[in-house]
Amino acid sequence: MHISKRAKMALVTTLAGGSLWALAAYAAAQSAASVAPTITVVSAAGQNAASVPSSSAMGSTAAGPAANSAWWGLIGAPGTPMMFGVQTHFSQGWNPAWLGFANQVQAPALRDTVTWTSIERTPGVYEFSRAPASLANFCAQGGKLSLTIQPQNPIYDGGSSVYTDQGRAAYARYVAALLANYKGCITAIEVGNEINNSSGLVYPAGVSKASTYVALLQTLYATVKPQFADVSILGGSTNAIGTGFLETLFAAGALNYMDAVAVHPYRNDGEGIDGEIANLRQVMAKYGKVVPIWATEFSYNYADQRRNASGLIKSAVQLSASGVDRAFWYALVDQSSFPNMGLFTAKTMKPTGAAYAAVTQRVLSAGRAVRVDTGDNLVYLYRAGADRWVVWGSPRTITFSGNPVLRDMLGSGLGGNSVTIGADPILVEGASGYSLGASATVADTLLQYGSAPWSYWRRGKDGKDISLPIFDNDFTSYYGDRWSKPLRINNTTAAPAGDGANPMRAIMRYTAPMTGQFDLEACFTKTVSGDGVDYRIEKNGTLLASGVTTAKSEIHALLVNLNAGDRLDLSFGPNKTYGGDSFSYRAVLSQRGRGATLSCTS
Repeated sequence: MHISKRAKMALVTTLAGGSLWALAAYAAAQSAASVAPTITVVSAAGQNAASVPSSSAMGSTAAGPAANSAWWGLIGAPGTPMMFGVQTHFSQGWNPAWLGFANQVQAPALRDTVTWTSIERTPGVYEFSRAPASLANFCAQGGKLSLTIQPQNPIYDGGSSVYTDQGRAAYARYVAALLANYKGCITAIEVGNEINNSSGLVYPAGVSKASTYVALLQTLYATVKPQFADVSILGGSTNAIGTGFLETLFAAGALNYMDAVAVHPYRNDGEGIDGEIANLRQVMAKYGKVVPIWATEFSYNYADQRRNASGLIKSAVQLSASGVDRAFWYALVDQSSFPNMGLFTAKTMKPTGAAYAAVTQRVLSAGRAVRVDTGDNLVYLYRAGADRWVVWGSPRTITFSGNPVLRDMLGSGLGGNSVTIGADPILVEGASGYSLGASATVADTLLQYGSAPWSYWRRGKDGKDISLPIFDNDFTSYYGDRWSKPLRINNTTAAPAGDGANPMRAIMRYTAPMTGQFDLEACFTKTVSGDGVDYRIEKNGTLLASGVTTAKSEIHALLVNLNAGDRLDLSFGPNKTYGGDSFSYRAVLSQRGRGATLSCTS
């Protein structure tokens, strides 16, 4: 990590409050240096290990990864399980005993680092005796490592992120030495960490970030792949799913020199992660190649540990169903700066740890998750293998056939073969099928984000409504466009633009597919900054409710009568002054008198 996790989560809350729900499905209905110094590898035992070929010996160019024509071709057969590991910081001095926690939850892979600066302090001399012993111990147990290697070392390029041929070649030689030292345990090298952050890549003024980073990938690929063909080179490494930033790399040729793209899908809620992954693949396809995707960090930072556990399962299942090759939860153990995100405290397993063990061992180990089309997009139902299931969504009863064993998200047995679906995932083993009961909920801005019957619009001073497309920025994708920034609509957060004299309103529009009498529950919250956001709830342009949200606004049981084709708009403006207008939202429409009161938590 190169910004604090607290700063990271604040950034995600501001920019990436959620993303495109099942976008794909619903959119369809420079060369290395020629002279290399002598290389000496010092093993942990202090003995000289086998020599590592220099980049010039390997050749200065290499073909990039083979192009793929189909998404499933990127990940193997649909039944191939996604490997789900955890982030550790043994390189930062973690207690070696904590490796036992990874074994306790049977984590198959760790993400960590062996820092270049700690190992190569004299050019060409690698002292792996300084590497954390816990990583070697994990390898000895049969575990696999994914290592993030920052391309910075004070003995090259003045300590900047390497940008010269000499610096790039030195980085590549270090990685090759690292792979030789760990003898087949390392499965991937992530080139840099969260490089869309301002501190992710530090180059001198005037150096192009995109082309210089791609040149590093090219040099690394040429050096490493001929000898370590099974090691994946991960490029990109963005804070959140930074599709807009990644596109600048793709345009510069990055896809030719990476085996997979790394993203860190931090977000407020799990729903919507699948759509952002689909959107990223669509953007890659524009540049002629779609490489696999690894989610090398993700987590939730709520004090409510059950909410973190719920988010872990929802994200992991959606990542699996989206074809992500590997994912890593951040982190194995709580840390002082952000004590909510670990699977363990320094002593005991937390609910997130129980959820990790339950979903990996009882569901995802059976095969890749596949979303089941129930005919109702308010239900998130996934199947893995022959008889494993995960379900959550709008309240209703689901009954499983066969010999089902139902468990809550922490793995505790529930008994019976029926359960009421809710916000927390339910895990099922041994079921051959299901039957789904009716729900009083007819619409939900979170569960149905990015899909009918919802659409997204902006409205200027002239009163004209303009449909919003998907727009990619450096940190996330949202509904918006270049002409109305900072207006945006994510699945849980949004922002209007302009001011009272020239407002640009953000609109979430529900188009009724049926006639009926309904109750609307809604919550709008924001931090206390600016003069608030003004909201209007309108039916076919007629005002039903309005107000100004400066901290929290709640709407309960607002009577709404709709005919098929009617428009119900949740419309938000900047009030009087510009700025401080980002807010969170949730709205649920239920059949009259049958819906539950919406809990207005942030």
